[in-house]
Amino acid sequence: MGRLIMGIITIAIVGYLGYRAMYGRMPGAEGAGTPKQRLENVQNAANRIEELQQKAADDALKKSAE
Repeated sequence: MGRLIMGIITIAIVGYLGYRAMYGRMPGAEGAGTPKQRLENVQNAANRIEELQQKAADDALKKSAE
């Protein structure tokens, strides 16, 4: 009987931790968004960083050619 209760408690804790890992501490918060939205935000940020680095590299190349 004790093993059954411990198994149920363990499953509940693992489920709760998994939910928190997927949706953050406050899943109802406006800024959190869904995992798909988070991924899109990360991809957009990566694209912006890549464009800024490319622009800086182009500017450096232009300066060195002068």
